[in-house]
Amino acid sequence: MIIPYKQSVVNTITNSYFPNLWKIYETAFPWSERRDLDSQNRIFTNPNYFLEIWTDKDMVLGFIGWWKCIDLLYVEHFAIHPNYRSQGYGQLFLSEWIAKKKMPIILEIEPVMDKLTLRRQKFYHRLGFKTNNIVHVQPPYHKDTEALNLWLMSYPHLILKNQYAVLKNQQLTEIIGNL
Repeated sequence: MIIPYKQSVVNTITNSYFPNLWKIYETAFPWSERRDLDSQNRIFTNPNYFLEIWTDKDMVLGFIGWWKCIDLLYVEHFAIHPNYRSQGYGQLFLSEWIAKKKMPIILEIEPVMDKLTLRRQKFYHRLGFKTNNIVHVQPPYHKDTEALNLWLMSYPHLILKNQYAVLKNQQLTEIIGNL
């Protein structure tokens, strides 16, 4: 049973929900796929970056960090609190979020190599995302990590080459490249 929830925006690390959100973030993403706290604090000043959360009272149920990239939206991070995974929250939250946005959406997933990565791909397929046949390398988040070969998924259709070029340029110059 889905509990009542509300959606809101977080735009500073001093937001009362931020510590709980950050715990989810650190457990959901390995070091090579996430920012450090200083970098997160800096990107809050970027007008193209948005961080939204779903909450029930004081509990953060999930979050989505995304970027406006000219004619598309790039989902950098999406995660659900471990206690609420596999209960329909991820599908509910992301489908409602998608319905409010009237633009193409791109996100990255790890290549399918095991049951977990296949499950993640199927989750996004159920929401209408398409797996793109594009060789994509995500720049490293940290000096001590390597670039990552990731798969691109897009909604509602496969992305065009010019859309990918916009995303790649923004990743290199604004999203990750200025860390």
